[in-house]
Amino acid sequence: MKFINREISWLYFNSRLIQEALNPEVPLLERIRFLGIYSNNLDEFYKVRVASLIRLMEFNKKNYPEKVKENEQLLNSIYSFIQTKQIDFNRAKEYNLKELEKKGVFLVNETELNNEQRDYLINYFHSKILSILPIIRLTKSSDLSNLSDGNIYLGIILRKNNLPDVEYAIIQIPTGKLPRFIEIPPVRRKKYIIYLDDVIRLCLKEIFGKFGYDSFEAYTVKITRDSEIDFFENSSKSIVDLISESVKKRKTGTPVRFIYDSNMPEPLINILMNGLKIKKKEQIVKGYRYHNSKDFMKFPNVLGEKYVYKPIEQIPHRDIDNNLPILDSIKKKDILLHFPYNSFDYILRLLRECSIDPRVRSIKITLYRLAEDSKVISALVNAAQNGKSVTVFLELKARFEEEHNIYITQVLEEAGIKIIKTIPGIKVHSKLILIRTKENKENFFYTNISTGNFNENTAKIYSDLSLLTADQKIAIEVGKVFYLMESAYRIINFEHLIVSPLYARTRFIELVENEIRNAKQGKEAWIDMKLNSFTDPALVEKFKEAVDSGVRVRISARASCSLVQKNNPNLKTIGIVDKFLEHSRFYIFCNGGENLYYISSSDIMIRNLDTRIEVTAPIYDKGLQKELRDIFEIQMNDNIKARDWGSEDENAIVNAGKTKVRTQFATYEYLKKLNK
Repeated sequence: MKFINREISWLYFNSRLIQEALNPEVPLLERIRFLGIYSNNLDEFYKVRVASLIRLMEFNKKNYPEKVKENEQLLNSIYSFIQTKQIDFNRAKEYNLKELEKKGVFLVNETELNNEQRDYLINYFHSKILSILPIIRLTKSSDLSNLSDGNIYLGIILRKNNLPDVEYAIIQIPTGKLPRFIEIPPVRRKKYIIYLDDVIRLCLKEIFGKFGYDSFEAYTVKITRDSEIDFFENSSKSIVDLISESVKKRKTGTPVRFIYDSNMPEPLINILMNGLKIKKKEQIVKGYRYHNSKDFMKFPNVLGEKYVYKPIEQIPHRDIDNNLPILDSIKKKDILLHFPYNSFDYILRLLRECSIDPRVRSIKITLYRLAEDSKVISALVNAAQNGKSVTVFLELKARFEEEHNIYITQVLEEAGIKIIKTIPGIKVHSKLILIRTKENKENFFYTNISTGNFNENTAKIYSDLSLLTADQKIAIEVGKVFYLMESAYRIINFEHLIVSPLYARTRFIELVENEIRNAKQGKEAWIDMKLNSFTDPALVEKFKEAVDSGVRVRISARASCSLVQKNNPNLKTIGIVDKFLEHSRFYIFCNGGENLYYISSSDIMIRNLDTRIEVTAPIYDKGLQKELRDIFEIQMNDNIKARDWGSEDENAIVNAGKTKVRTQFATYEYLKKLNK
C-alpha cells in the first residue's frame, strides 16, 4: 500500500486531459478544448498549490529547517513532472492542429497572410485593438510589479535604421476584451484563424513606426502569481473591505512562474526579471512562441456540430408533475436529480414557484459559485419582492469568485434580502435550500441538499446530485446548519446529517471502524465511495487499515487519490475523465447488511473535514438508494474512460470486461430507462 502525495496525485489527473486531447475517438474541437482545460488547471495549480508550497518552504527555513529538504524534493518532483507533461501537451497540440488542417482549417501567423488578409487585420487592429492596448516603455530600472497575473504580454525590441542601439517596450495582449483567436477571410474554401498576439505583431509598425522605429521583434511572456488571499479577520475593517483589498493584491502577488519565449534575447529577459524581482531559477520556464493555452477552451467552432460532443436531451424526472408546484411532488416522495442528465431548470422552477406560492413564508439558501447572470439570484430577488423572508449565506471567500460574490451581495442587500456574514476562519461549502411553508396552520419544511453549486451553467457540464425532500427530520437539521452559520459556529448536535467541521471526521472514522470490526468477525464488510479527492492523511490511514483487515474498498476519485495498491483484491481505485466533469460525491457503507447511503458536498480532504461547513446527508428512500448503487456499479465497470489509480503510471485505462462500458453514456441510458 502506498500513500501518494496530494499534489502529485492531482498532476496525474490533470495529465489525463492530455490523454483525452490525443484520443482520436474524442471529437476534434473537444480535443482542443481539453488542451485548454489542462492549461487552465495548471495555471490554478501554480497560483494556489505551488504558491502555498513555496510559502511553506520559506516558513520552514525560519522555523523548521529540517523540513526544507522535503519541501524542495516535492517542488522539484512537481517541476519535473510538469516539464515532462509539457512534451506530451505540445505533441497533442501539434496533432490536433494537423487534424484541423486536414479539415481545411489553418492556424496561421502574421507572416503567412495574403494581401486581403493583411488589410483585413490592419483594419481590425485600428478599429478593435489599438484603443485598448496597454503599452509600457522599458528601461533597466523599470518596475513591473503591476504586470497582472495570468495575462500574456509581448516583450518588444525596437530599432532605428538597423543601428545596434535598441529600445524596449512591453504590450499586454487584451484577451479579456477581445477573442484570442480571430477568424480571417478564407481562401478557396480554406478557413484561417490567427492569434490575437500575431495581429499585434503584424501591426507593430502602426504603433511605433511614427516614432522613427523601423525594426521590430516581439516575444511572448507570462507571469503566474501567488493567488492565495491573506487577510486578518479580526481587523476592524468589514470582511467585504478586507476581501476586496486582498483581491486587488492578488493581481500583483509574488511571482511563482515566469514563462518566456526561448528565442527571447537575454538583455530583454534580464530587464523583465529585474522588473518583476524574479531571482529563483526554478520559477523561470523556457516556453514557446505562444502562452496561455487555456484560451483553447474558447477556440471558435468553424467546423460545425459534428466536431463537438452532441448535447444531451435532458431527461424529464418521473416524479415531478409539470401540472403542479414542485413542492407538491416533493411532499409525495423524495426526489434525486442527476445533473446534467436531468435539467437544473427544476431547481430554478422550484425557486420561481416559491417566490409566488402563497404557502411559502421563507427561503434560506447557501451560495458558493454562481453563474455570471444568475437566474438563482433573480428568483431570490423576486421572492423578496413578493414579501417572502429570504436569507442567503454567500461565501465571499470562494476562490477566484470573490469580486463577483461581493457584487451579488450588494444586489441582494438592495432587494432587502438578509445576508449571513462570512464566518472567520471557516468556508461554507455546503449546498442547501430550506423552504418554510404554512400548511394547515402549521410550519412545514422542504429541503434541497446538493453535491454541486446552484449554478445553471456548470450544472450543464458537471455531474452532480441534488436531493429534494420533505422529510421533516432532515429539514429540522438543515435548519440547525443555518443556525450554526448565523450564530457564528456554536456546537450543535445532529442525528441524521454529518456536518463538518463538527463531526464529519469522527463520524467517518466510526463508520470505517465499524466495517473493520465486521470484517474481523467474518461478516460482510465493504465501503464504496465516489468523490473528487481522497487525500486526508488520517482517513487514508484508516482506510488502509480497513483494506488490510479484509474490508473491500472501491473508490471512484476523479481528481486525486492518495490510497492505492497494485493487485490488491480488497482495493479498487479509479478516476473517470470524460465529456462531463465528474463532481458528485456519495458514500455507501455495508454496515452489517443495513447499508448506509449518503450524498455530500464534501470530499475527504483536510480542508473539507476541518475548515469548512459541509453537509453529508443520508438517503433513506430505498428506490433512491438503488439508483446510487446502480450508478456506482456502472462507474466500477467503466473500461473506456476510467483510469486505474493503482497502475504503474496511474493513468492506464482500466481494461476489464468484454462489454464496453462508458460511465456517462451508460448512466444516461440507465436514467432514461428509469424515468420512462
